[in-house]
Amino acid sequence: MSLINRKKRDRRTGGDGYGNYGPAYGSTGSRRSRRRGFAGPIIIICALVAVLVAADFWMNSGKVHRGVEVGNVSLGGMEPAEAREVVRERAMGPLQDIELSGPDRFSRSAEELGVNFHIDSTVDKAYAVGRDGNVLERLSERLRAAFPGITIDPNISYRSDNVQTEVEEIASQVNAQPQDATVKVVGSEVEVAQSQEGYRLNVEDTMTSVDGAIDGMTGEAKIKGDVLGPDITTAEAETAAEKARGAVSEQLVFEHEDQNWTVSPADIGSSLDVAPNDGKISVSLNRDRMSDRLAPVYSDLAVKPKNASYDFDDNGDVIVLPSREGRTIEWENLLDSVENNIFEGKREYQVNTTVDKPKYTTAGLEAKKPTELLGSYKTDYMATSDQGAERAENLEIAANEVNGTFVAPGETFSMVEHVQDARYNAAHVIVESGTQTAEGGGLCQVTSTLYNAVLYAGLPVTKREPHDSVLPYIRPGMDATIWYGDTTTTADDTDMQFKNNTDGYVLIEEYVSGDGYMYANVYGVPNNIEVEMSSKPVWENADGAEWVTYYTRYKNGEVEYEDSWNSLYSALYDEKGKKIPADQVPTAEVDGSYLGPNIAAE
Repeated sequence: MSLINRKKRDRRTGGDGYGNYGPAYGSTGSRRSRRRGFAGPIIIICALVAVLVAADFWMNSGKVHRGVEVGNVSLGGMEPAEAREVVRERAMGPLQDIELSGPDRFSRSAEELGVNFHIDSTVDKAYAVGRDGNVLERLSERLRAAFPGITIDPNISYRSDNVQTEVEEIASQVNAQPQDATVKVVGSEVEVAQSQEGYRLNVEDTMTSVDGAIDGMTGEAKIKGDVLGPDITTAEAETAAEKARGAVSEQLVFEHEDQNWTVSPADIGSSLDVAPNDGKISVSLNRDRMSDRLAPVYSDLAVKPKNASYDFDDNGDVIVLPSREGRTIEWENLLDSVENNIFEGKREYQVNTTVDKPKYTTAGLEAKKPTELLGSYKTDYMATSDQGAERAENLEIAANEVNGTFVAPGETFSMVEHVQDARYNAAHVIVESGTQTAEGGGLCQVTSTLYNAVLYAGLPVTKREPHDSVLPYIRPGMDATIWYGDTTTTADDTDMQFKNNTDGYVLIEEYVSGDGYMYANVYGVPNNIEVEMSSKPVWENADGAEWVTYYTRYKNGEVEYEDSWNSLYSALYDEKGKKIPADQVPTAEVDGSYLGPNIAAE
C-alpha cells in the first residue's frame, strides 16, 4: 500500500496520532453514526412516495389515469362513463367509414366491413391501467402513463371475409391492363395511339392496410398494388411513326428504258407492315403487297417464252411451230432494292429485265423432228357392253389430252399426268373384277391403245398393269389400265409410263375415228426398228385366265431384244353381280382388230 493511501486512511479513522486504531469503544461509535446517515434519506423518500401515492389516489380516484390513450384519443382524468362517451364520439367517428385511397378513392362503411367496436371492454382496459397487480406494478404503470404515456389497443372485431370481398370488388374497378402505344397507317397518313399504364391491386397488402386503419382507428387505408408499364411506350411508337412517314412522304417512280410507272403514297402505305416486336414497333415492307402494287409493271414488261412444238399440216406431215423468246423482270432484285432503300428516302428505281429463252427452240425441234411413224395401234371402241355416248366422249377427251404431246430425248411420259386434270363423264369402269359406273370410264382403252403403239415403236415401257378381267376390245396380255384418285398424291396411282431412249423427239398422235376404232401413232426419228408381238392363253376357265405375251425387237433386221410376260385375270361380274366366265369373253386380235360378236348392254 502506498504512503498516500495510508494518509487517506488516517484522515477517515480515529487514532492516537501514530497510526494506531483506538479502543473498541471508539470503533462502535463510528458504525452507529453511519447507520443514522442512511436512515434519514430513506425515511424522507418513503414519506415523499406516500404523499405522491396519496395525492395520485386523491387526484385519480375513480378516473382513468393521466397519460392513458385509446388510439389517438386521450382518456386521462376521465371517469369511465365520460371516457365511454368520448370513445364513442371521437374514436368511433373515423371508423364509421373506412376511406381507401390509391389510383382512385373508395369508401366502405363499418357495417359493410362487419366492424364491431367493443367500447366498454376498451374503456375497462384503460381504467385498469395502474390498478392491477401489486403496489410496485401499479406504481410502475402509473409512472409509465405519466411519462411517456400508455396507449391501449382498442377492442375491435371485424369480418375479414367482408373486408376481402370489398377489397376484391375495388380490385375489379381499379385493375387494368396496360395499353401499348400503336401505329396505324391509313392511306398516306400515319396515326399514333398513346400508351397507357395499367394497375394490379394487391388484395393481401390492401387488406393489411385496412386492418391497420381499423386497429389504429384512423379510418384511412391505402390501396396497395403495382403500376403496370406498357411494353411499347408512346416514344417507341413515335419513332416507328417517323419511319413510316418517311416511307409515304412521296410517290415511288419505276423506270425501264422509255417507260415509267408510279406508286402513290397511299399505295406505299398499304404495302407497309406495322407490328409490335420485342418492346418496339417494327415498320417493314410487305413484299407481296408491293408486288401487287407493281402489277402494271409486270403486265407491261413480262413476256412468257413460247416453246416450239410439233403439229401436222394438211398433208399429214410433221411441222415445227416456231418458238419465241420471253422477257423476265428481275423481280426479287427489284423488291430487294425497294425494301432496302424506301426508308432511306430513295424514290426512283430502275426495273431490270433478262431474256427468258424457251425450253424447246425452233432449231432444236427441227434438228430432231419426228418425221417417221415408228409404231401404231388401234382398238375397237364398240367392242364393249357400254356403248353410250358418255363413254365415247370420254375417249375423245382423253385422246385430246395426249394428242400432240412430244417427249424429249431421255424424258419419261406419264399417262396419269396428261389425263388426270380433265373432266369426264360417268361410264362403265372395272374395279376388282366388277363393273361399276364412275367418272372416267373409257380411259383404260385410251391407255391400252397408246401402250401397244409405244411397244411397236420399240420404246421401253417402264410401268404397266393389266386389267383385273379379260375385256373384248383389247387382246389379253396386251392391255394396260390406269387409275388415279386424289390428284395431290401419286401413292395410289396405277400408271402407264414409257421412256424416250432415242436421240430425237417422240410425237404422240391419238384420236377417235368414225370407223368405230380409236388410233394411236408414235412418231420419231428413223431408227430401223421392227417389232413382233403376240399373246396366247396359258390356261383359262370360267373363273379366270392366264395369258403370256411374247415380244421381239429387231434392229436393222437382227434381233436386238426379246422378252415375255404373263398376265393373270379373274372372271368379270356385271353391274347386277352376274358372273361372266373368263373363257367365254370374245377377245380382239393381236393387231387390235375385233372380229367377235356384237356386244350390247344387257
